[in-house]
Amino acid sequence: MPCGQGRHAHLLAEAGFKVDGLDYSKHLLDIARERGTGPSLKYTQGDMRRLPARWSNRFDAVINLFTSFGFFTSPSDDAKVICEFARVLAPGGALIWHGGNRDGVVSRFLARDWWEAGEGTVIAHERSFDSLSGILTIDSILKGDGRKIERRTHRIRLYTPTRLAELCADAGLVVEQSFDGFSRKPLTRRSGEMMLVATKQ
Repeated sequence: MPCGQGRHAHLLAEAGFKVDGLDYSKHLLDIARERGTGPSLKYTQGDMRRLPARWSNRFDAVINLFTSFGFFTSPSDDAKVICEFARVLAPGGALIWHGGNRDGVVSRFLARDWWEAGEGTVIAHERSFDSLSGILTIDSILKGDGRKIERRTHRIRLYTPTRLAELCADAGLVVEQSFDGFSRKPLTRRSGEMMLVATKQ
């Protein structure tokens, strides 16, 4: 969670796991359901800050991938999400968390870049970072052949591994492993992404 269009949920179910996906977006869940559901794959529309009561102590693992954390306005909401992850985990269950590493992002901060995507579309990003709030703001411009210029802005609060480990500890989760993104390399100060594995005590 969030599960979005269900690409990971679907693969996990195909691998033999029983999977519940949750997302706030009805549109994305409709796409996920079109991929297929069944006894081992179910989808629920909901808010990560208030997971279903029936899910308490239910899951062997909670998976939060691809920087799907830190978009709420208040950091207290992020803490609520971690507490909810912990609540729905069974004792001994694991939280698998992947996202941006504030230390690494700031150490090699890139204010602007652009690239050409398929079919002549050009994408440009301009970034700013507020050290006090920890919020990274990304302004995007998309321009394609014969297309109107599209402008989008999104913001995300970046965390250090230390702060995330503290949030986990407050919720009864102990971070036992940390990696440099999707690799077996250990997490370092310059890692742009981090993968944390926390266990419910």
